[in-house]
Amino acid sequence: MKFIYTSKNQAGTIQNGTIEAADEAAAIKSLQGEGLFILEIKKAGTKLPGIKEDLKIPFLGGKVGLKDKIIFSKQLAMMIRSGLPLNDAFNALEEQTENKFFSKVIGQIGLEVKGGKALSESMAKYPKIFPELHIAMVRAGEKSGRLDDVLDRLSDQLQKDYDLISKIKAAATYPILVIGALVAIVILMLLFVIPQLKTVFNDMGVELPIVTRIVLGTSDIMRKYWYIFLIVLIGGILGIRFWAKTNTGGLIWDRFKLKIPLIGGLIKKIYMARFARTMGTLVASGLPMLDILATVSGVITNRVYQLAFKKIAKDVENGVQVSTSVRKQGIFPAMIYHLMAVGEKSGKLDYVLLSMADFFEKEIETTTNNLATLIEPILIIIIGAGVGLVVAAVIMPIYSLVNVI
Repeated sequence: MKFIYTSKNQAGTIQNGTIEAADEAAAIKSLQGEGLFILEIKKAGTKLPGIKEDLKIPFLGGKVGLKDKIIFSKQLAMMIRSGLPLNDAFNALEEQTENKFFSKVIGQIGLEVKGGKALSESMAKYPKIFPELHIAMVRAGEKSGRLDDVLDRLSDQLQKDYDLISKIKAAATYPILVIGALVAIVILMLLFVIPQLKTVFNDMGVELPIVTRIVLGTSDIMRKYWYIFLIVLIGGILGIRFWAKTNTGGLIWDRFKLKIPLIGGLIKKIYMARFARTMGTLVASGLPMLDILATVSGVITNRVYQLAFKKIAKDVENGVQVSTSVRKQGIFPAMIYHLMAVGEKSGKLDYVLLSMADFFEKEIETTTNNLATLIEPILIIIIGAGVGLVVAAVIMPIYSLVNVI
């Protein structure tokens, strides 16, 4: 009789296989005699209770936040380290996860693991929840037998990403709110306030200044043809988004983002922090360099850097050192390739990369903290210009009337 089993060896590596035995008890005894710890065993040709052929989520809704994934990775690492079988670990995580959608996904992954699939293979079915970085690190942990350590590193990486995103959102909230409020006020004035003043200006019988005529004309056009403005606005946004998804348009757009005053420098630091953190974590996990470069390229979504990583991967395949190839690209700070060269010579590339990630994250924190201070004068000028234009359009005709009188 043939049995399919999932086991863990003394090094902690997950193993799947088949064994011939008279019954299940004999199969377990034989495997334990080889020093294996049995996670699950079943008769060949049967399915585990509750497992489905189609393990796709039966509904479309749901979202898994970064915080949910941090908690999941941290808890799974703790359970594996404590010796809990993967089946029991996933059952516990399914019950404890507050996000119902994520809980369903965890349950489905648990069923696949019971069926003998590797954890990384099961996670790969949900790319919107577990990106390439997640899958690559779990796969490395399975191969090395250090899945708990790798999951700890992964949760630390996700926590760093979460902190970074929170800081950027906090820095961007103030200017977005101010500019949004200014645009809303100007639109309301053009639609409701300026038309009331038009009658007063017509009764004055004086020639209106050019600024006033422009404001009144804009108000008339917006009131009569507001739907055209709306169509043009929505069409413009969708058109730019579609263009930015093309190879040529996306490359131009990504280059433009790196050159935006004030913001471009911050974006570059964010990319460098993510590059150093991700690559350092993957090097420490023991992944081959070509796999690491492919994963890092997926984490950094800017096409300028993605093209650079493809060139770096080709150089590495031809025997060129990573630091040398990074230097050739011309888009990385000198500190990056100099310190990478030191890390390659000393055999501590992971430590050097993670140290650089810490440095760039501190730089980002300083920049985001100062961003409001840097942007505030620009916002004051924009607000002053907008308000001044409207006030001038109203005051100048009154001043002209006084001169006539």
